[in-house]
Amino acid sequence: MTRPIARLFAILAAFAIVLGACSGGTSTTSGGSGTPNAGTPVAGGTLAFALENDLINGDPLLSTAFVDRNIHYLIYDTLLRSDPKGIIVAGLATKWETSSDGKTFTLTLREGVNYQDGTSFNADSVKWNLDRYRTDAKSQRKGELGSVDSVTVVDAKTVKLNLKAPFSPLAAQLVDRAGMMLSQKAVEAGGADFTRKPVNAGTGPFAFVEAVKDDHITLAKNPNYWEKDKDGNKLPYLDKITIKPITDGTVRVTQLKTGDVQAANNIPGKDVADMRNSTDLTWIEAPNFGFNSIILNNAPGNVFSEVKYRQAVATAIDRQELLDKVSFGVGAVGYGPIAPAHFAYDPTFKPFTVDPAKAKSLVDSVGKGPLSFTLIISAGDATQVQFATLIQAQMQKAGIDMKIQSLEFAQILDQQTKHIFKDATLVGWSGRLDPDGNTYDHIVTGKPFNDASYSSSVVDQAMDQQRTLADPAARKPLLRKAEETVVNEAGRVWYSFRITGIATAKKVHGVDAYPDGIIRFAYAWIK
Repeated sequence: MTRPIARLFAILAAFAIVLGACSGGTSTTSGGSGTPNAGTPVAGGTLAFALENDLINGDPLLSTAFVDRNIHYLIYDTLLRSDPKGIIVAGLATKWETSSDGKTFTLTLREGVNYQDGTSFNADSVKWNLDRYRTDAKSQRKGELGSVDSVTVVDAKTVKLNLKAPFSPLAAQLVDRAGMMLSQKAVEAGGADFTRKPVNAGTGPFAFVEAVKDDHITLAKNPNYWEKDKDGNKLPYLDKITIKPITDGTVRVTQLKTGDVQAANNIPGKDVADMRNSTDLTWIEAPNFGFNSIILNNAPGNVFSEVKYRQAVATAIDRQELLDKVSFGVGAVGYGPIAPAHFAYDPTFKPFTVDPAKAKSLVDSVGKGPLSFTLIISAGDATQVQFATLIQAQMQKAGIDMKIQSLEFAQILDQQTKHIFKDATLVGWSGRLDPDGNTYDHIVTGKPFNDASYSSSVVDQAMDQQRTLADPAARKPLLRKAEETVVNEAGRVWYSFRITGIATAKKVHGVDAYPDGIIRFAYAWIK
């Protein structure tokens, strides 16, 4: 880890401790949030944003991709928000309170807010959204709201979430897709097309206009957006955002330099030093909760149902080499899902030492001959090709034959969701504010993002128990127990943690780096 990154991770770790302390709190109120601007904001203009892949699903109910959230946050508001430091603040809810027994979570809603189609945002709408996320057969949000037994409308501006048991990460869940509010009228009118055409569905700063597959997505200013800046001026400042899906990181950087786009995130590690030193572009950096990993298919009948094969891969992989040679030292070596900025992180947890001979011995002990498997990566992603090629060479040192296969990213997600992918995939996770969001649905038996089909009663019990506790100090040993169990069994092979890196043209102002890596353009302006 480079020294600047180490300092950044240490800084956000302090903020994460504060977050963990208040995520199950009794009462929290915020006067709103906003990103400080350099100078006096100017209204108007169009901004082109380079995104690493095309929109996969515009409906938060169904979405499982990081790229989607970059668009979601522009058109939808969430009940609660995160500020750039990772602290939970007010969103569409201005106040939230947990009962003394931890089983009731009450939200006081912002008044005078309308969806882009003119319908009212109110308690009935919140109930409809939360019930849809909780009960729809296709919902990917069920795990995130699994603790909610029912939603009660108290009055037009008050909603009660009645919980099956205390659930400390709930506030953090409502910062993300489980807290995104959509117009019932717009969703129903959109029908099957809604996933690609979420027209007038949010209360957010921008409204969906059109999407041309693999070419562009256009968003226009919401003229009736409820939020104002610190001086009372209406937001957003920009008239339009054009989102350009560009899978090749080098091309994204080139288009930034030529002025074809004015903003991009997920900058390849090889270009970060150049971005940091650029006099033509603005570089914004912060720690990130996201991780990178190899998902191994643990399901019965698959090669990685054998734990020794999984442990062999985890032992053969050289995490530091991957970080140095592919990420150019940007980020941090990682062994599990709990990031350095989380309160439950343990910097001493390093269960695997690179040992090709030991990895080969593990394979040999199974008695079925050499290990061979296929790693699936995203087509058109040069960085993933570099990761996969280096991992392939590392496996070869241990006598493991690893083949590489490319698929469209949407196909990979579909295969993972259905648990039908072959052997292994190389897909990361953009990270969540509470460590539960980086762990629970990924490692608990049968949960939505447990793409590895991993199962452990020890993990399940520890993860369920920590959710009932409000005190981070009480949650930490249980989170540690779960992480150590799944990592030692190599239910999934984690290898690094990310940073948030955003590059913009010098004329772009009001953009900040958030620990989830997603750009917010509500406060952005061009001059």
